Amino acid sequence: MLQSIHDQAQSWIAWVIVGLLIIPFALWGINSYFDGGASAVVAEVNGTEIDLRDYQRSLQQQRQKMRSLLGKNYRPEMMESPQMRRAVLDAMIENDLLSQTVESDGFRISDGLLFSQIQQIEAFQHDGKFSPTLYEQILSAQGMDKSFFEGGLRSDLMQSQLLTGFRHSSFVTGRELREAVRLQQQKRSLRILTIPATLERLESQQVGDEEIAAQYELNAAAYEIPEQVGLEYIELSVAEIANEIEVDEAELKMLYAERKDGMIADEERDANHILIELAEDADDKATNAAEARMSEVIQKLSAGEVSFEVLAVQYSDDPGSANTGGDLGFFPRGIMDPEFDEVAFSMGVGEVSEPVRTPFGLHLIRLNEIQAEEIRPYEEVRGELSAELKRRAAEDLFFEYAETIANIAYEKPDSLDGAAREAGLAVKQSGLFSRQGATSGVATTPEVVKAAFSGMVLTEGKNSDPIELAEDHMVVVRVRAHLPATRKPLDEVRQQVVAAILEQRARVTAKSSGVELLEKVQGGELSAEAAAERLELQWGEIEKIGRSSHTVAPEVVARAFRINHQADGSVPGQTRYTGTELRGGDYVLIELSAVDDGDLSSMDEREQESLRRELTNQNVKRHYQSYIASLRDQAEVVVFEDQLN
Repeated sequence: MLQSIHDQAQSWIAWVIVGLLIIPFALWGINSYFDGGASAVVAEVNGTEIDLRDYQRSLQQQRQKMRSLLGKNYRPEMMESPQMRRAVLDAMIENDLLSQTVESDGFRISDGLLFSQIQQIEAFQHDGKFSPTLYEQILSAQGMDKSFFEGGLRSDLMQSQLLTGFRHSSFVTGRELREAVRLQQQKRSLRILTIPATLERLESQQVGDEEIAAQYELNAAAYEIPEQVGLEYIELSVAEIANEIEVDEAELKMLYAERKDGMIADEERDANHILIELAEDADDKATNAAEARMSEVIQKLSAGEVSFEVLAVQYSDDPGSANTGGDLGFFPRGIMDPEFDEVAFSMGVGEVSEPVRTPFGLHLIRLNEIQAEEIRPYEEVRGELSAELKRRAAEDLFFEYAETIANIAYEKPDSLDGAAREAGLAVKQSGLFSRQGATSGVATTPEVVKAAFSGMVLTEGKNSDPIELAEDHMVVVRVRAHLPATRKPLDEVRQQVVAAILEQRARVTAKSSGVELLEKVQGGELSAEAAAERLELQWGEIEKIGRSSHTVAPEVVARAFRINHQADGSVPGQTRYTGTELRGGDYVLIELSAVDDGDLSSMDEREQESLRRELTNQNVKRHYQSYIASLRDQAEVVVFEDQLN
């Protein structure tokens, strides 16, 4: 927790406030601190225990954070890897080490400062002010006494003092700043010669049976059909229940009578308009031209020469309404631009407005009809009321059926028939899918896929626990078919294997040709142009790239910036050559002809100060992490690995 806050904070006050913002989330589940019974221990830090309940709670909080950050991209299995679970425990160990250190080093937080920070916590405020009553009520509701909560907060604030010390002691010298700019903003001039890993030269090559068999065995996973399961499942949702419910007409009319006063349709107005387009930032010339064009429209309309509709077709720049005579139809207040609305809803029927300026240009508006506020008739709202009553009844039945399904599916774990029968549901079937899930159907949901491949469902053959897809939608699943992972027969994938062998040969050929030419060019045996001619290729144009350039392949950028342009006593400006293999298999020769260092004088004061802060933060982070590592090296830490899974 401390490290993640540290990365974002700019001062110890900001650090503390950010920490306080997460208090409402931390309150979740805190009552388990005071549950009866002993808990297993997952680690000891200098004799202080970290128990299993705290560890599991930290895992859950991390899941919630990841779910919030990743949204639909979140997958439950992300938190199930041993690496992620161990990372959570390591963070807890580091937090304990820091708490012990600040305590032993004499860091202290006064009661006044502690109370001041508690007062800033929004969860404890009423109408923007701290409420002692609310403070005690929230802690009591969570099963937490004040001394425990305040002790934890006091420890966090003391750790913030430690971090403040690192911040105040860190600085960046002028030389460091100049060197950072020199390297970060450095530009390198290069051109590349691409040796493609093409298959055309290899089409006539023969691939023997032994090589095919070896490739097939060596890359078995590439020719594997992954493990798959097919499910039986029962699905319960409020929407489906609602579809089966019949609504009494008398009840609908009674609800309409209760709601009648609130079922008022807003006033709407029907109008035509003519738009003369004019940009918001138009100059005087464009404005005068638009006004002249609008004056021409008004003159013709006043003279009665042509109708408003004909003028709209002839003059209006609104593509949506010009061809229909400027007809906008009925619209309520708030749909049009504020300037347009204000005029349209102040006019009388038949009136034509003065020109109205909006961000789109100049409008001439004619009001045709006013549809006043009115109570919506029963026939118009019957469908809405019916859906509401069905929804109400369906929600009651949903919770009743959900409890019934959960109980029967647990009591009779070898079949879904009993639970389906009690709830009046059909047992459905899914198609086969792997651990990656399906592209459609129930197995698109990560929770369903996880349950399908769980030990209880897949290995023991039992019904799953109810899986909540949404607040009003749940399923219970069981495996109906299981296909272990198998390899496709060699005869079936022979052409695929041959293609893989030829592709590998093409890569090897491209690389060996490139390395050979590179050695000759570097040794002076061939000129760059002669090397290209040997393979009937051409060098590209010279490009000046930076470290974040995207005009060339990232492998080229990385390799080009690893060249020491003045290595081995080379004269500055001397052309140097290197090579690298691209992800697609092509090999490229790189000719580096110039290096232009970044210059601090090219940055203004604001940019320099921003970079200085960035470098300072990097130093703080590096020193802080080194400090934590040293604490851990000196500490007695015991991890009970068997408790982590």
